[in-house]
Amino acid sequence: MSKKDLQRAKGVRDFSPQDKLSRNKIVNILRSIFELYGYNPIETPILERYETFASKYGIGQESDAMKETFKLQDQGKRDLVLRTEFTVPFARFVGMNSQLKMPFKRYQMGSVFRDGPIKLGRYREFWQCDVDVVGVSKMTIDAELVDLTKTVFNKLDLDIEIQINNRILLNEILNKASIKEKDQESVIISIDKLEKIGADGVKQELVQKDISSDQVDAVLALINISGSNDDKIKLLEKELGDSEGLTKIKEVINLIDNENVNFIPSLARGLAYYTGTIFEVFLKDTSKLNSSLAGGGRYDDMIGGFLDRNEQVPAVGISFGLETIYDALQLAKSDIVKGVSTAQIYVSTIGKGLEKEALKIARKLRQNNIKTDVDLQGKNLRKNLDYADSYKIPWVLILGEDEIKQDKYTLKNMTSGDQFSLKLPEILNKIK
Repeated sequence: MSKKDLQRAKGVRDFSPQDKLSRNKIVNILRSIFELYGYNPIETPILERYETFASKYGIGQESDAMKETFKLQDQGKRDLVLRTEFTVPFARFVGMNSQLKMPFKRYQMGSVFRDGPIKLGRYREFWQCDVDVVGVSKMTIDAELVDLTKTVFNKLDLDIEIQINNRILLNEILNKASIKEKDQESVIISIDKLEKIGADGVKQELVQKDISSDQVDAVLALINISGSNDDKIKLLEKELGDSEGLTKIKEVINLIDNENVNFIPSLARGLAYYTGTIFEVFLKDTSKLNSSLAGGGRYDDMIGGFLDRNEQVPAVGISFGLETIYDALQLAKSDIVKGVSTAQIYVSTIGKGLEKEALKIARKLRQNNIKTDVDLQGKNLRKNLDYADSYKIPWVLILGEDEIKQDKYTLKNMTSGDQFSLKLPEILNKIK
């Protein structure tokens, strides 16, 4: 095979050590915040049964998301899928582990796969980082997820807007427009495309689904209202009267700091399993990247449905997209995505025959939890300094025969250019 024949599969990416270090920083920030809020890690398989995902309590046989699954069979001819998300596997996990103490708060991070369209921020293999809670019906947990989301993006220093809505409210708006219950899920799937195809595109699609033009106009008039959160709530209260969806929206809004939180009545999140609060997070400036950075919501019917119980098991979560967050940080030229090397110090020798001493010094540094790289080829000092500089290693320890005799080593700061003659314990303190 020639070099020109070496290609990746479409929609997937390689990551250099520099890229991976940057992504690890993001993952570590997310993990630390998830754990700050009391969430514990679990791990579920990449492979899942096709029936689990295709179930009406999963993402649904006819959904666009199900059409984007990578489907395969094992040698026993059983239908399988590569997981497209973590919510369905999490619901399966909870259903299989009845001994879990409620509320159960978990996080999971890893690769998911979708055979869908490709653009900046959308790939066929990508990482999701999810937090979910089972066992809390009160809107306090929905509010906590909004607060957690704000904490994440404040830490990442990204200027975002958290959009919020409620699927109960959407259904109430459809009822107001006299759209039959059996048609409502299909209508919501079309509404979910509003940002992509515009109001005219949604109207055309719904008319093709035998929804009358007057009904479509009535829906669009209510979901496209503008103003502050309070303005929109008051207008919808006037149109809808007593509204369970609006009551829940108000409960969440009253529990949170409303800065950068926008109630969007048109927000739909097209997956069939959502039953209540839904969230979506975007950069405020969408001119360069208009993909969602995070999204989620309530899915109170899924776990009970998997267990064939005619009861709700309250569950809510939000998923952070590592790929879109990484792309957003790159566009912002953030220091978070400027990782080059894990090493804190590089050990360089002057002269020949000092490899044993260099390895001895490196061993002592590592025993003290200093991330250490060392010249293993006997290169000259200039080349070693160039190497350390290219990988942005902040310190270089220079080791020569005189240094060994004096038990003092030259320590060079690669940022400032300052040099120090120090004993090893002093070097450890300075680096730490």
